[in-house]
Amino acid sequence: MSFLKKMFGKKDPVEEMRQFHARQDWAGVLNVSNRLDRSELDGPIQEEITAWEVEAGDALAAINLDEGAWAQKSGNLLRAREDYQLAAEQARSALLRERAEQALAALEYGERPQQVAVVDNGPATHASCSSSCATHTDAAATMPEMGLDEEARLELLLATMTPELAERYLSAGPALRKAWLAVQDGEEEQALSLLQEVPETERNALFLFERGALMARRGQHEKAFQDLKAALIAEPDLFPAFDVLVDVLLATGQIDKLEEALKLNLAAGRFIGYCWARLAELHAQRRELEPALAAGLKAIEEGFMDQGLILLCAQLLEQAERFDDAEALLKRMPAGGCGGGIHPMLAEFWLRREQNLDQSLESFKGALRQERGNPRWLLRIAQVYQAKGWRKEASEQIERLMRQEDLPDQFRGEVKAMADRLQQV
Repeated sequence: MSFLKKMFGKKDPVEEMRQFHARQDWAGVLNVSNRLDRSELDGPIQEEITAWEVEAGDALAAINLDEGAWAQKSGNLLRAREDYQLAAEQARSALLRERAEQALAALEYGERPQQVAVVDNGPATHASCSSSCATHTDAAATMPEMGLDEEARLELLLATMTPELAERYLSAGPALRKAWLAVQDGEEEQALSLLQEVPETERNALFLFERGALMARRGQHEKAFQDLKAALIAEPDLFPAFDVLVDVLLATGQIDKLEEALKLNLAAGRFIGYCWARLAELHAQRRELEPALAAGLKAIEEGFMDQGLILLCAQLLEQAERFDDAEALLKRMPAGGCGGGIHPMLAEFWLRREQNLDQSLESFKGALRQERGNPRWLLRIAQVYQAKGWRKEASEQIERLMRQEDLPDQFRGEVKAMADRLQQV
């Protein structure tokens, strides 16, 4: 029987990776790659696998950057730091890694998080298609490294957009398209020069949005505001322009004006899920927890399934002791987020409740396989062992953590407290 199982039960790892890639199961891609023996693979296959790894690593990094930004905006600095560190470890492209490191540095100085790309995890997940989104996507960061020509790069970038917006970029003039591609490469000066070459007859709402987004990235907020406002006057439904305008208002501290803009768009029936989500963020910043939760749940009802928003609402529900509602919300997080099984955030919730410990343990082990050596998952595994009464196994994990010289400060206190408890048993 074991002989037959060996012959017919083992999947081809390359084909398994290909299937994970087709489903955009990025954690699955990296999980298979970690146990793949490449010594017998042909060169073209190795190149294909490397491209999958780059795409998967950057996609996961973008997700963690997004979750970190939401956690930071909602005041959960511990979670934000953890997410940014994960993003820095997962990122394959230099641009994404730099952004994660900058986010960590900004967190230490108390600065606001920058807008990051949202990776689309399904039809109900919000995916902003603004220039800032296109500029910061993992695809944009890796395409120059993959040696794609301009036409191929344009097609891949446009694939991240809605069909309507993609068609507009395709039909735009050559100067605007070249400027947009220059932005993707981080060539801001070149992009600015190219935008100046766009004929007056082509300076429509899309042009105003692109120039405004570029000004916002360069910190020229007043110019950005004027362009973005003009773009929205011309096309009130141009969501990318509104998305960047929101960030400009946040960056300049115009919170009252931002709140007014969000409510006006809600009244007009525009960007409903997004506006409720940003209102939830504003309320959370002001520690107005009940309005934050109400707004966040309305955003989710509208289909705005941003993972950071789900985590914020679940955290607020848990604080309000609405445990069943918090659990139901966390169950909507994508399964297999870090190596298969339930999402680690649901596992952490169950651990706090001392429920479903076996499933939680498997989730943390999967996360650890995906992010080798991450002290967060080592600690969670030890905490499950302790909750199950496995003192020896828990002690071994804690000793392993205490030997880590570079243990992040946010875990050091938890590790010491758990070590003290184990010594008292």
